[in-house]
Amino acid sequence: MQKKQNFFLILISIFIGILFIEFFFQFKYLDVKKKYRFSLHENRFMIFDEGLVFSNIEKIFKYEPDKVIRSKAYYFVDNVWHKEYDYEINTNNFGLVQKNDIKKNIPSILFLGDSFVEGQGSSAWFDNFNGTFKKFQLINGGIMGTGPQQFELLENHISKEYNVKKVIFFYIGDDLRRNIFNISKKSLSCIENHKNCKGNENFYGFPFKKKGPEKFLNDLYNYRLKQKQDVLLIEKIKNFLKNLNTVKIVNNFLKQKFYYSKNEYIQRNFQSIKNLYEKYENSIIFIQLTNKNEIIYGKEYDTFYAENFIKSFSSKHFNCDFNKDIKNFHKIDMHPNKGGYEHLYNCVKEILNNQI
Repeated sequence: MQKKQNFFLILISIFIGILFIEFFFQFKYLDVKKKYRFSLHENRFMIFDEGLVFSNIEKIFKYEPDKVIRSKAYYFVDNVWHKEYDYEINTNNFGLVQKNDIKKNIPSILFLGDSFVEGQGSSAWFDNFNGTFKKFQLINGGIMGTGPQQFELLENHISKEYNVKKVIFFYIGDDLRRNIFNISKKSLSCIENHKNCKGNENFYGFPFKKKGPEKFLNDLYNYRLKQKQDVLLIEKIKNFLKNLNTVKIVNNFLKQKFYYSKNEYIQRNFQSIKNLYEKYENSIIFIQLTNKNEIIYGKEYDTFYAENFIKSFSSKHFNCDFNKDIKNFHKIDMHPNKGGYEHLYNCVKEILNNQI
């Protein structure tokens, strides 16, 4: 009987301790969470000018060439629609996000990366280089949602046509769990004509010049809401626990110290990173980008894991951390804002000046 009482006393003490720690972190981050939101992907609707936007190329995709595409992101938060960003995407002759057309036979530096490199959420920071650095032509291979496997395929697609001499490989921890993908047929159809949209697509089209998107957004959200109601209770509980400060911080700490992932996507992405290194050797530079979550909670496990992997074979590893200032990110969206991208440009320029 005494042993049972002691056991329950220990459990209660642990629970109270965890509760106290959670309250501490909730209070610590209270001011930040009043001004900023995190990971509201399910409430995000990315909308482009209705028409042709993306082009699938075998297993991967890029943008339609020689276009100016309006891109907006709306979030439904606290029963109110928030337009988080509204900007124009300029694509060049090869369907990449940059104003400068690229030419064959010119020694080039290829930037590889995800939406941070593309410049999602603001005018492309890449264009601050005006298409050149020293004697090199610059090529922007940053495309949203992609990871190292896709970087490798895109590099192969670009280097068949252009004279790539050096590669700048950008990454965030999230990239490691991404697989290769095309833009789905239903998303392409939805972008081309908003009347084809249901609400479960990843991207949407809309004729902004003809009318406002409020009714369209409400219809999309209501469709998603019906789908979310079908989510099992156990999944809701798992998501709630996963977002607790104590769970995130402790889980991240333990993984950094003791855990080595065997996730198949991570292993494939590691292989693609190694393949690119073996192809370019000393002519590839790795730049780690700090994400919005990491500014508040510290470096995530996937970032830590990727960094150790890259440093095991390359000494050319650098970091652009946005001055660890959350003001360099959008209030709701997880991407940098205009000021954040300005910081990224200056950080990359300094690295290039020192290394090339």
